[in-house]
Formats: sequence, C-alpha cells, structure tokens
Amino acid sequence: MPNNKKPSSLLGRYQRLIKISRDLASMLDLDILLMEITKAAADLADAEEASILLYDPVKEELFFQTATNIDAILEVEVVVPLHNSIAGWIALNREPVIIDNPQEDERHFSLVDKYTNITSRSILGVPLVTKDKIIGVLEAINKKEGNFTTEDQEVLMALGSQAAVAIENSRLFHQSDLIGEFVHEIRTPLSSLSAATHLLQHPRASQEQKDKMFEILNIEIERLAEMSTSFLDLSRLESGRSQFKIEQFDIKELLNECYNLIAKDAQDNQLDIYLEVRDDFPLIRGDRDKIKQAVLNLLINAIKYNKKGGQITLHGTILVEEQELLIAVNDTGLGIEEKYHSLVFEKFYRIPEYSEKASGSGLGLAVVKQIIAGHGGRIIVNSEVGKGTTFTIYLPLL
Repeated sequence: MPNNKKPSSLLGRYQRLIKISRDLASMLDLDILLMEITKAAADLADAEEASILLYDPVKEELFFQTATNIDAILEVEVVVPLHNSIAGWIALNREPVIIDNPQEDERHFSLVDKYTNITSRSILGVPLVTKDKIIGVLEAINKKEGNFTTEDQEVLMALGSQAAVAIENSRLFHQSDLIGEFVHEIRTPLSSLSAATHLLQHPRASQEQKDKMFEILNIEIERLAEMSTSFLDLSRLESGRSQFKIEQFDIKELLNECYNLIAKDAQDNQLDIYLEVRDDFPLIRGDRDKIKQAVLNLLINAIKYNKKGGQITLHGTILVEEQELLIAVNDTGLGIEEKYHSLVFEKFYRIPEYSEKASGSGLGLAVVKQIIAGHGGRIIVNSEVGKGTTFTIYLPLL
C-alpha cells in the first residue's frame, strides 16, 4: 500500500505557502514584511530559527537585516562577506544549499554563530532573486527533527521567489512615493531660484534688489542641499539599505560633542544653551553616528524655532526601572499646537504658521524618527504654544 503521508504533508505546506504569499503581496512596511518572511521560513522548513541577509551592491557584502532571534541580531552589526561564507556562496551562485554539518564546511563563517548565540547544526539556504537581481539570502537554521530535505528546499525556494518580489515591491513603493513627494517639494525652491535669476538679469534692477535676490538664492540653495541630503538619508532608512553600525560607546561623550558643535550657532542666534548629563552613564550600544545625527537634528530645530534671548537644554539620563536611555532637547521657543503633534514627524511636513520663519526640508524629524525606531526606541513631543517644545528620545538599553 503506498505511503501518502509525505505528499499530504507537502501539499499542506504548499497550501500554507499560498496563503503566506497572498499576505506578503499586500505588505508594504519593509520591517514587518521581512519579519513575516523569516517566521514563515522557520515554520515551513520546521526549523528552530530563520534569518534574512540583504545584499549591499555598493559594499558587495551581505548583512543581517532580520531574524527570528531578532534581539541577538540587533545587539551587534553582523556583516557577512560574499567570499568564505555559505550565504555568500548562495548569493554569488544563486543556488540553494543544504548543509548537514556547517561547522565542517570550509565556507562556514564562524562569527555568525558567535554573534547570534546559535550553534549551526544544519542550514538550508536559498537565494532571494527577482528580475535577475540578487536581493539577499533566506536561511533556515537547525532542523527540529532529522535533516533538511529536498522537499524543504523546494518549499523554501518557492517562498524565496515570492519574498524577493515582495521585498522589491516594498522598496519600489516607498521609493516612488518618496520621489513623488520630493519632486513636489522642490518645485517651491526651484520657482524662487528661477524668479531670483530672472530679476538679476533685468537691466533696471537696483543694487538693493540684486542683494535681496542673492540672499534668496543662498537660502534656497541651502534648502535644496539640506533636502537632498535628508531625502537620501530617509530613502536608505526606509528601504532597509541603511545599515546600522552597532558599537559600544560613551553616550555622555556623544552628547558633549553635540553640545559643542551647536553652541556657536546658538550664541550667534542670541540663545543660551545648557547641557545636563549625569556623570555615571554606562556605555551603551547603538549606531553612534546615527544617534548623533538624530540629536543634532533636534538641536538645529531648537535653534530655528526659538526666540531671541531664549534657551535650549540638552538633557540625558538613564531610566533604571524601564531600562531606557532618555535624551531630551528642550527649547523656550514658539511652541507647537497640539493638533500638529502627530504631524511633525511626517515627511515634508512643516507647520504652516512657521514655514516663513525658518527654511527647512520638512524631513529632519522624519529622519530622526526612522533612526530611533531602527534602534527599537521611540520619540515623543510635548509643547505649549508661546512657551516652548521638548522632544524626548527613549532608547532601550540593549
């Protein structure tokens, strides 16, 4: 009598794969999408863990973007070389592999086990490819019972094909959405540049008018430069192409750097700036440069939307019970109406009443939010019109 158990089991897995594929097709949030793919991979392959490594074509290397054991991945940046690694071999050859004892395979990249706290006993890896372009590698780690089979490989290959399309669609959606908004937003400074250039060419323009037009040109050129930089930062963060370089560092030293970098601008704008940081800060883990960028963005805003004779305070402390790092930037400036609190972190949003007071891209706070979210943290705003604003960052102490 024929044994129908394996085909039935395989059919069941393909039925689940069809449902998973439908769900993936409707997801546009890249972080959620990647996590759902790894969970599906672990489930379909009956594996203890699963992970996704995305390919960086500029650096020509792979990096862990998400995994079912996400806490271990977030602790340290794990970069995997294309050569001398199993994942690299899969990406270069665009072929799946089943390895029953990775520790004895010469391609095994041992640092992965160290950083993820997982000893690889077996690996099933498949390439993520769409339109002949390598997106990354999907891996299932440690079969729960027995060894990975060719059926496991077939199912994971099918999932990988759907996943690669979904990842690329998510990237393209956010990229096209962001590009559309960017093109719309640059029309205003371009119109100002065009008008100023036209007036400068007018033979009857007075020197006073020309000086005013040169001032407008400088302001709008700076605005375009800031917008372009912020646009690229946000595009990389939203698409998952911006890799967090996790390291251990002194947050007190970083806040001192931010204070010193901004002190001269504050003084030039007739503002007093204060630094309040406790002495017994522990070393923390995170992307030092990106956290510095987030704090500086908040300080720049505190200068832009302050009053002459006003104050700025940069405050840092540890919330012991919550196991969180708190960084707050407080100003005594114009304040923000409550109806705008949920809008200030949106891309290209600028409070209508303040758009004439200071130039800006409307992307700074969106970049800050993405950086903090990428560290598993959050940012909130508290403000009172006429009295000032406080932006508070909460970061988990990993």
